Amino acid sequence: MKYLVALLACAASTLALADTELKNVPPLLQKTLKVGGLNSAQFDSGVLRVQTNKSEVTELVYQTFVFHNICAQQWYEPQQFASLGLARVELLNDKGQQGFAFDARGDVCAEMGKLGKNFRNFIAQHSVACTGGSCPPQR
Repeated sequence: MKYLVALLACAASTLALADTELKNVPPLLQKTLKVGGLNSAQFDSGVLRVQTNKSEVTELVYQTFVFHNICAQQWYEPQQFASLGLARVELLNDKGQQGFAFDARGDVCAEMGKLGKNFRNFIAQHSVACTGGSCPPQR
């Protein structure tokens, strides 16, 4: 009985931690954004602004997020992804003060998915660092 109670307590706390607040996020992106480590996500005028529960967003965390949570959706569902009108993805730390922004306009993700591309270098070419709670405008 003790083991069952402990298991249920762990499961409940894990579910509570994994609950990401989504605001205006299209259904195509909802499942991929309901992962652990994200506090909230908001989609507005082509900009997806995601806030993590980490005090710092490293380049590796950011690039992995873009690759697996954003671009993979375009590779799996290209027509639906194109209809989103996604232009920019901002991944920020827990206070919204530091992070990175990815220029997702056009076929950037499709281009990155071609054989022989180094995804980290490719993402870096289409990214800017965000500081002080804001991200510079897209180039």
